[in-house]
Amino acid sequence: MRDLDAYREEGRNSPRDPEQMRDHPYDFVSLPDLPKKVTAPGHDVYPQHLYSGTLVLCYRTETPLHVGSGAFESSLECGLSGPDQPVRGIVRREGLPVFPGSSWKGAVRARYEAVTRSRLALAKDFYKLKSDKTPQALKSQDRPNEYEVRIGDPRLKSLRAVMVKEKAHLRTLSPAESLFGAMGYRGRVHPADGIITGPPAGRPLQVAPMESPSPHRLAQPGAASSQGRIIAIQAVEGRKFYYDGDLVTDRKRDNGPLVFEFVDSVPKGSEVRLEVHLEAVSLAELGALLLCSGQGGEVGIVRFGGFKSVGLGKVELMSAEARLHTGRNTRSWKPSAAPLVNLAEAVRVAHQSLIDRVPLAELRAITTLRRP
Repeated sequence: MRDLDAYREEGRNSPRDPEQMRDHPYDFVSLPDLPKKVTAPGHDVYPQHLYSGTLVLCYRTETPLHVGSGAFESSLECGLSGPDQPVRGIVRREGLPVFPGSSWKGAVRARYEAVTRSRLALAKDFYKLKSDKTPQALKSQDRPNEYEVRIGDPRLKSLRAVMVKEKAHLRTLSPAESLFGAMGYRGRVHPADGIITGPPAGRPLQVAPMESPSPHRLAQPGAASSQGRIIAIQAVEGRKFYYDGDLVTDRKRDNGPLVFEFVDSVPKGSEVRLEVHLEAVSLAELGALLLCSGQGGEVGIVRFGGFKSVGLGKVELMSAEARLHTGRNTRSWKPSAAPLVNLAEAVRVAHQSLIDRVPLAELRAITTLRRP
């Protein structure tokens, strides 16, 4: 998390200032200097001590959920009441909303990477930054219209995702790469699309427009400098997660009129049932996966989908059921009865061998802190 004293010493706005929290509703889980390394199992065997099968997760939406289809759609065609107007659509199958497994996987992997000292699936080191988004202290005298932001944090080199080219590389993967996959290695977590039950959305939902954080805000205090069109960042804060807070329905930009968007959504109080197929996972991996899915609330508040920064996508994990077999039983046409897996014991084992308590505490503190 950010060092508030360092911000004050550098003359930067405090991230805990109410106005800053409203405009920039996020903080950062710190990055490790080096990734933890584990040995990933090959896909040609099913070791007797590893579990395969299905994990069934049931969530309840605590705020409306929006998993975008990527297109503007007609509100009437989406079954929404009121005048017909363009809305940001959600993913549907045969006219009914569904929760894509890929959306669940991306959100859970981000948490898994953060709390297990894993490499980052996404780690950019080059951005472009418009002049009007550049702070005065970093602007050059020739005033270009656009700057190049280059990140030179040495940690990102060791945390950049690797490619598996031969079997020996399976001994060098980080926990998240081992479980969710890496270039050249298929992951062992395969979520199906979630089934949503609940009332229809009714009217389109009005929300404040999203705006991606400017890349210079990744820099730790005193770790950014500029020369001409180049802004160099020597150390980044970490991985971004959003605060909690009520739905933001509109926003002012540059002292202009209020701006907002209309979106289709899954209403609050809906149930999302998701089946996740697991392949040869250890008890510790199962426990860490459950924890990052929301089990026990240790990672704080879990959000899925879009518009998380303005309050959408908050869910609560209501139940988790494991239907798992060990070893070759998983490949039999008539597997034996599934062994009883103690999910609480799996989480305990994960704490012993996989979970790093410092980023876990940071993640919980960030996601449960309410913005003004």
